Amino acid sequence: MANDKRLYAPLAEGGTIGVMAPSSYIEKEDITKSVAHLKQLGYDVYVHPQTYLRHNQSAGTHTDKLNALHALYTDPNIKLIWAAGGGNRALHILDDIDYELIKHNPKPLIGFSDVTALLNNIYIKTGFIGYHGPVFKQLYKHQHTEHALNLLKGDLEANRIELSESKCLRAGTASGTLIGGNLSLIQYMTAPLISSMHKKYIILLEDCSEELSRIDRMLLHLKRSGLFSIASGLVFGEFTDIKDSSRPFGFKLDEIILEHTQDFNGPILINAPFGHSAKLYSARIGGNCDLNSEKNTLLMHC
Repeated sequence: MANDKRLYAPLAEGGTIGVMAPSSYIEKEDITKSVAHLKQLGYDVYVHPQTYLRHNQSAGTHTDKLNALHALYTDPNIKLIWAAGGGNRALHILDDIDYELIKHNPKPLIGFSDVTALLNNIYIKTGFIGYHGPVFKQLYKHQHTEHALNLLKGDLEANRIELSESKCLRAGTASGTLIGGNLSLIQYMTAPLISSMHKKYIILLEDCSEELSRIDRMLLHLKRSGLFSIASGLVFGEFTDIKDSSRPFGFKLDEIILEHTQDFNGPILINAPFGHSAKLYSARIGGNCDLNSEKNTLLMHC
C-alpha cells in the first residue's frame, strides 16, 4: 500500500545522474549528446553499460534491466535515475523488482511513455514519488528540459504548470494524488492502483500513434475497472499521431472521453502539455496537487 512519502533532497549542481534503459534499445548518439548537455549544465552523469545492450527490440534481457536498475539504486553516488528512453517491455520487469531495496535506497526516477509502468508501480509498492518527464535521450533537444531540472532541484516556480492551451471539457477544481501517464500502460495497472489507495487521484493520461477505436476500448476499461470512480480530476495530455481505422470510426477524441466520463463530476481538461510531442512538462507521480480549470493550472505541492 502506498504511503505518503515526502520529496527527496533537491538535485544539487554537480550531483551524479544515473542512466539505464528499462524498455527498448537506445541509439548511443542521443545518449552521448544528452550527457554532454547535462555536463555543460554542471551535472555528472553515469551511463550504466546496460543502456546500450540490444536483445531484439529490447535494451537487453529482463535480467540485464533489473541488474542495472538495482545497481543504480544501491550506488550511493547516484542521486537520480533517469530512464534512457521508452518503447516497450518495462511492464515485464515489474514483478521482479526488489522494492525493499528501493525502500532502503530512495531516490527519484524520471521518464515517461513506457516508463509509466515503473513510475506508478514503484509508487504503489513503496510510496516514493517519481517524475513523469522527458527521457534522457531527449534532453539535449527537448524544450522542457529546463523545467524538469528545475523541478528536480526544488525550484518552487516549477511546481506550477500553466494549462492555458488546454481545452476544458468539464469545469471545476480538484485536489488529489497525481498518478498516470501513458494510457496504454495504465490500462494494465488499474487493479493495483485502485487497491493501493484510500484517497482521491488526479489522473493524467496521454498517448500517441493509437487508433481512436483502441483509445475508446482503453477508456471503457478504465471506467469499468472503477478507476474513474476514485478520481477527483482528469487531465488528458496530448494524443499525438492519432490514427483512424480503414472504416472511419466517426467519434472524435473529446466525444469518446465525454461518453466514458458521463458519471464523473470532477474537472476534465484535454490537450494539456504532457505527451509525446514537443510539449512535456514534468510532474510528480505520487505527489499531491491541485487542478483548477478556471485558472488553467496544475499546482504541485512540495
